[in-house]
Amino acid sequence: MRDPVSMTVPSLFKWAHGVPALAAILVIATTVSLGNWQMRRAAEKVQLQAVIDAALAAEPIAIGEGRALGPEQIGGRVVLRGRWLDQHAVYIDNRTWRGRAGFHLITPVRIEGTDQVALVLRGWLPGDPANRSNLPALPVNPSVVLIEARVEPDLPQALELARSAPPGPADRLWQNASIASVAAWSGLALAPVLLRQTAEGGAGQATHQPGGSGAGTLVRDWPAPGAGTDKHRAYAVQWYALAGLTAVLWLGLTLRQLRRNRP
Repeated sequence: MRDPVSMTVPSLFKWAHGVPALAAILVIATTVSLGNWQMRRAAEKVQLQAVIDAALAAEPIAIGEGRALGPEQIGGRVVLRGRWLDQHAVYIDNRTWRGRAGFHLITPVRIEGTDQVALVLRGWLPGDPANRSNLPALPVNPSVVLIEARVEPDLPQALELARSAPPGPADRLWQNASIASVAAWSGLALAPVLLRQTAEGGAGQATHQPGGSGAGTLVRDWPAPGAGTDKHRAYAVQWYALAGLTAVLWLGLTLRQLRRNRP
């Protein structure tokens, strides 16, 4: 009687050169690659968070006389004085806070002691459940304000199913925005970085404003810059599980085919 192993191994390799094997190998390679990518993204965010935590632990850099705002400050904190350019304020639609729909308010600020204008992500405002086009009142402060903020490369972008038309001169409600798009719309020469505001004060020290849920009250409950590592790891587990399931199904079908072909 022939050794079952000597029969199975050649037969396995013979049958494995078919279309099912190629499809299984393609699925396994793709899902493992996607899982590895998610794990790399998680590792990158962990490293990024460590760098940001160190920068945020340091004293904020004062922007003004003798110091301009620039990309070298990305990841850290800055403090500056300026005046809001409310005529160029924009509401970004479909932004949520604790499950509630609303808007992000962005406004340029003219920085005192420099010739710079910077775009500021000021906070979240609640929307009108009955009519989302009914924009909340703009928190107006015509005096010089003291702003504390995190410096970031640009505004985060939300997924759009189709590219939005360029906003008109009077459009204040946008689906997405960036430093470049606001600069083109407003005609302002904006600094090449975004300020994510964390606090605001008047003539004295800046005071933290966590905000509330009332109309006209800005909420600045920002997520940690490196957040999302658990999500990436969970996605990686799903991709690896799909790869494992594909391998098990392929092996099961292969063994079943071998048993059918066995004399």
